[in-house]
Amino acid sequence: MRYVKQFVTEKSPRASILRWIIISVTIAATILSLTLPAFAQTKYVITDGDNIIVCMSSSSDPMVVIEEAGLKLGAEDTYTTQTNGEISEIYINRIQMITVQDGGDTVVVGSYGGTVRELLSSLDITLTSSAQLSCDPDELTYDGMTITLTYSEIEVVSYDEVIPHKTNVYEDTSLTPGEEVVLSEGSDGLMHCTAQIRYENGVEVERTVLSEKTVTKAVDTVILRGVDRSVKEQENSGQDDYQQSHTSEIGTGDTKHVPGTNLEYSEILDFQATAYYCEPYAWNTTYTGTEARVGAIAVDPNFIPLGTKMYIVSADGKYIYGYCTAEDTGGAIKGKIVDLYFNTYEECIQFGRRDVKIYILK
Repeated sequence: MRYVKQFVTEKSPRASILRWIIISVTIAATILSLTLPAFAQTKYVITDGDNIIVCMSSSSDPMVVIEEAGLKLGAEDTYTTQTNGEISEIYINRIQMITVQDGGDTVVVGSYGGTVRELLSSLDITLTSSAQLSCDPDELTYDGMTITLTYSEIEVVSYDEVIPHKTNVYEDTSLTPGEEVVLSEGSDGLMHCTAQIRYENGVEVERTVLSEKTVTKAVDTVILRGVDRSVKEQENSGQDDYQQSHTSEIGTGDTKHVPGTNLEYSEILDFQATAYYCEPYAWNTTYTGTEARVGAIAVDPNFIPLGTKMYIVSADGKYIYGYCTAEDTGGAIKGKIVDLYFNTYEECIQFGRRDVKIYILK
């Protein structure tokens, strides 16, 4: 018994040491198996448009690597991979939303890049000589890009165009206030035109008239209107219109009309005009026995016979006295002077003394 006990006692330290060695080896193998994957990482180069990211990852899943790099893919975005030696490359393809305006049609398409020409070809759009492209066909597309195709066409056409007639209203002091007399009814004219027209997408954008030929002349409507007997200075535009019409006498041959009217005249006299009126309860009868009134003027019978019908306009075209008759005379009315009747003293002062043109009517 003593022998056996002693034997067991001697063997116990060796067994304990062996046991610890086995445990240590096991622990080291476990730690090594856990740490080796951490050191087995791959180098990735991620290209996202102009953004290039280099990173290390132990994952072989591109989506995991992309997320580890802090990038996110949209629902329509894709990627491709390739291995270059010990480096793995990931190319992200972002969807591009591009607006294409083809003439009058507009479409929004998705693209993963390429040239404008390639995109149009994928849409079965052919570039022709009549199409104007808003960008270079070899330009690379990008998200938010707008591509416009404009189709131009030039056509030479002939057509008839209406010439609108004008309505000329002249004040005539021989008429009662508010009274109007239509001297001539107007009518539109007609002009035959030839023009070059440029269209863009079927819409006219430019017209160049090549020729015009009057088929029928427009005839203006002429109206005489009675006024409140006050002297009214016309606007400059009215003056210009009158002076323009005065420079070219209306009519052909021996027939001439007062500008802006259908009143025929035989002669134009350059005179001076003064103004007069009759005070209340004073004489109000002209030399010929008629009532003194607007439209009954005083003349020198040696120059203008009594009873002569006239149409008087200021020489500068600013004032139209209108239709009148030589019915009176005066001691101061000698030579090329006429005295125009007005209803008030204020109107006479306002008119003053003016150079006038007198149209002797037929």
